[in-house]
Amino acid sequence: MSIISRRRVAYPGADDFFSPSTKFPEYQFDHLSTKPNVVYEMVRESLAQSGLDAERFGTSRWNPLRELIVPGSSVFVLCNFVYHRRATETVSSFRGKCIHASVLRAILDYVLLAVGSYGTVAFGNAPLQACRWGRVLNDTGSTAVLNFYNRMGCHVEAKDLRLKVIDLSFLGRTKGTQLRDEATESVEVDLGATSLLSEVTADNRNSPRFRVSDYDPRRTEAFQSAEHHRYVVNRAVVDADAVISLSKLKTHSKVGITCGLKGFVGAVGHKDCLAHYRLGGPSTGGDEYPGRSPVRYALSKLHDCVWGRDHGQLMQAALQILDRSASRVLARGNSIGDGGWYGNDTAWRMALDMARIVRAVDKAGQMSETVQRTNISFIDGIVGGEGEGPLSPKPVDSGVIVFSPDVAMGDRVACRLMGFEPSAIPLIREAFRPMKYPVSERKPSECVVNFNGRRVSEAEVAPVLSRPFLPPRGWSGYVEKQS
Repeated sequence: MSIISRRRVAYPGADDFFSPSTKFPEYQFDHLSTKPNVVYEMVRESLAQSGLDAERFGTSRWNPLRELIVPGSSVFVLCNFVYHRRATETVSSFRGKCIHASVLRAILDYVLLAVGSYGTVAFGNAPLQACRWGRVLNDTGSTAVLNFYNRMGCHVEAKDLRLKVIDLSFLGRTKGTQLRDEATESVEVDLGATSLLSEVTADNRNSPRFRVSDYDPRRTEAFQSAEHHRYVVNRAVVDADAVISLSKLKTHSKVGITCGLKGFVGAVGHKDCLAHYRLGGPSTGGDEYPGRSPVRYALSKLHDCVWGRDHGQLMQAALQILDRSASRVLARGNSIGDGGWYGNDTAWRMALDMARIVRAVDKAGQMSETVQRTNISFIDGIVGGEGEGPLSPKPVDSGVIVFSPDVAMGDRVACRLMGFEPSAIPLIREAFRPMKYPVSERKPSECVVNFNGRRVSEAEVAPVLSRPFLPPRGWSGYVEKQS
């Protein structure tokens, strides 16, 4: 795997479609940027440094992804498009939240080389239910990427993987809902007893009350029960031969960090099948918040009432506004809720379930003992995100690009780059344990990292800042590496 780190790197503008400023021998288009594009160079260097197709490097035949992606393949790039830019959000803050299209463009150029003229290429994900798809494409610069490939005669598609999209008012009232054809656009996968969530259901005398904020709890409990652990995955991902997780170097309140592994959650069609936490605190069998909190429990029950019943149009709108307003007040008071802390024992299991599905599910929705598609990780850390990720991170100039053919290994290295201890984050630690349908078949000790021309072990990877990334408040003091 490979890390390229540079100081004071800025994302290029979209005027030149994020094309490279240098005519590299393998570059297949005539269009060049009139301004320097360091980001493109860093993506290229990350592939070259990994040693892929090394004997052809420097020639027009260099095709680094040929060893991972077969010609004629279908490739889907899962991008971290979590939410469009909000009215009060600065451009810098948004760039700490979502991947930038300059990184996407460079990756897609090399994917197109690998698949050849008979392959198919698409990118996208399932962002939050109220995300405005056209806006997030514009905000990230991805519209310019699509326009470029259209001009060049290359078919590259942007695909919103959500099966349900809602339109929210400024106050948080649901104004409308759009449903897509579940029968043709999705595959349901039931992991049953092999789900990592089954360990929770087995140890719980009562059925765990799995929850996802702003969704009907009855549907979530139907998807995730003592007998079944069902996930609805968009068929665009299931039908792909290779899936690339293009993520941010960013913190996440529920799982610690949100890099390559967490990126596979974006393959889902229905988000209410994704168990994010269990209702209540530890004393009642939940992991929604630490300790005992009668106020939080009462508000959680209100949340269940609001989203689990139909109260009529006017009353429903008023209750939704009340519920979201209460959540904002608690957040401003630094109250921890919605599973946003290190004791969340649910979200990491769900994320690893999704990673296993993307790796091993066949096109009919059945899990296979053999790997069904190539998984690759790129991490956009030109601007990273610290603090209250994934939605409200503070941007940091981290200046790195990470490439890894093993997604779990890439996330371990991301922890080191952020100054976090991988063993303190269950999402990362548990990804390497033996399990049916494994996430990774390697051991961390086997990892060799090419870091700016040096070969080091994963444990020797130095943080990119002079300090650890600021963790989410529910993880503070828990994940930072101790010197």
